Amino acid sequence: MRSNKWNLVWAVIGTVIIVMTFVNNSGTKIVFGLELDIWVYRGLWSLITVASFVSFLKRKKEEAN
Repeated sequence: MRSNKWNLVWAVIGTVIIVMTFVNNSGTKIVFGLELDIWVYRGLWSLITVASFVSFLKRKKEEAN
């Protein structure tokens, strides 16, 4: 079983990345050589962040039982 801490780490990293995209004010972001609209980039990181946090909460609840 994967460590539950990694889900929390990814959630924190995702949150920091999303906040930094608002601070830097760029219109696009280059990911793996592809130019993405900043809102698509934020959306992808939002999905990663939410999924990691939900997984963290589910595993924490399982450990409590």
